[in-house]
Amino acid sequence: MTRSFAPAGTLVLALAAAALLAGCQMPGFTPPPTQTATLPPPALPKPPPETRGIWIVGSSALRGSIEQAAAKFDGGPDSKPHLDARGTAAGFRAFCAGVGLDHPDMVASDRPIGAAEYQRCRSGGITLTEYGFGPKRFVYVKDSHMMAVPGVSEFVDSWGRRGKPVSAPTAGS
Repeated sequence: MTRSFAPAGTLVLALAAAALLAGCQMPGFTPPPTQTATLPPPALPKPPPETRGIWIVGSSALRGSIEQAAAKFDGGPDSKPHLDARGTAAGFRAFCAGVGLDHPDMVASDRPIGAAEYQRCRSGGITLTEYGFGPKRFVYVKDSHMMAVPGVSEFVDSWGRRGKPVSAPTAGS
């Protein structure tokens, strides 16, 4: 039985070619984008001005609590609460994007606000108050919207709960 070995020079050449190719990109190949820590606010459809009411974004886990509170609330048609339930993280991004009628008044959350979310709100000049609805159910309200947006203060008062000002959380987002 005879064994045939490739010359050492061929093996070295093959390893060098493999090393060179490993550092090259294939033509037309685009690597996947890297995710950044700062995501833009989600493109939430803004309610028409005539039906805006009280704009709440966030978790569907609080849909029942919000709907019960809205049913008991004796506000007019211009202050009817609406929950746009697209998730807690998307809700916080939209909520912390700014103040005024182009931004949500409240966020319904199935967890406490995270440190990064809090910083995003604070860097946008937003102060907020937390209302607990159970162990994993919170509603955060923009302090500036309490008096500026019709019905927000009255709707919050109808819950019969005391809120607490939010200070910087110590955990992640």
